[in-house]
Amino acid sequence: MSARPNSKISLASLALLLAGSLGACAAPVRKAEATPSGSLELLEALQPGDIVVAPVRNQTGSKRVPLDELRAGLSNAIIGRMYNPLDTAYVDKNWVESSFKGSPAPDGLLVMAVTQWNVNHLYSTGKVSMQAELLLFAGGSTTGEALWGMQVNDTVDLSDGKGNPPAPSPLLMGEAAERLAVKALASLPMRDPVAAHEPKL
Repeated sequence: MSARPNSKISLASLALLLAGSLGACAAPVRKAEATPSGSLELLEALQPGDIVVAPVRNQTGSKRVPLDELRAGLSNAIIGRMYNPLDTAYVDKNWVESSFKGSPAPDGLLVMAVTQWNVNHLYSTGKVSMQAELLLFAGGSTTGEALWGMQVNDTVDLSDGKGNPPAPSPLLMGEAAERLAVKALASLPMRDPVAAHEPKL
């Protein structure tokens, strides 16, 4: 006849197992990364070239958002992705009721709405964070089909990499805006100039 298991040992083992399970449940869960939305297949088919970068919309309630710098950052960022941003002055001259009325019509319209802009830690940690929504529409109006969209929640670090925050400078906001714009457009598919000039079937 086999010996009956020691109840104290069994309870102790059970307690250890429960503790391990609770520890596993308490482990931090990585936040899922945002994924692009929109008609990505149509974007690939159209391969839009000339893009209107609209004035950035400030929905934060704060006047501290560097709107012009963000817009310039978006223009530079889409150049890096092989798109051609139309001249800002030309766009503004033809910007009416959230639409571009110039002729010829552009291939696409990129809009950004900033919902949060946080520089509270700029001079303590060097970090600037932003939440925003970006949409790329076909044509020159927000009534066109959304080819690509992204919900952005990102941070850039302007410290020297050694734990030292940046020295005060009027150029910091522009640098933060430029780097956030590049990160915001990182998932925008690279334009293929060769495919753009292939005959459409």
